[in-house]
Amino acid sequence: MRTSIIPFLFLTTTLWAQTPPPCRLSPLDTYLDFACNSPKAEAIRRNNNEHERWRAQKERRIYQVRSEIADETNRSPLDPTALGLRYAEVESICREIDERETQLVQANRNALAEPQKVKLAALEEAMRLVPIANAAIGQRLIEASTVALPSLPRAFDPSQPVIERPLPTWPAKQRTGACAAIPSVIIPVLTPTPNTTSP
Repeated sequence: MRTSIIPFLFLTTTLWAQTPPPCRLSPLDTYLDFACNSPKAEAIRRNNNEHERWRAQKERRIYQVRSEIADETNRSPLDPTALGLRYAEVESICREIDERETQLVQANRNALAEPQKVKLAALEEAMRLVPIANAAIGQRLIEASTVALPSLPRAFDPSQPVIERPLPTWPAKQRTGACAAIPSVIIPVLTPTPNTTSP
């Protein structure tokens, strides 16, 4: 009796281990009508994962160069060339990251079918309305509980005049990660001017 149960348990456990985990769709997957294990969704995830691995290497280099900048800054006398080269390298890496991220967005969009691109365009349009929705909540035209938006006013005093503020706008591009603290800079190239005065 005992020997007949063991193969049954082994077979049951083997079959249970081969059962794929249940598919969980993110809200974005549901919005874009992705099916479970959709090849398009997988392509986007693969693009994003490859990009993140590449970006992690670049950011490690940025942190190394920042450490070198700190060392150079502590030296006396300062070597402007050594500092300038390092700042230029950081900016160059950040620009490369910006460019690759623009290409990534385009590659991910190209993976979508036409109906999904239409839905994505609607999502982008909705994002443009977020600052206006924030202002409407501030003016008490929309209840704050109906939309979950950041930076909402904490309290409203009806006795105080309503102050009209310009609507915030989304920045065209925000740097993230290791480049977040680095403003985009223009590094001047100094060239010697010819001596025009006569001896």
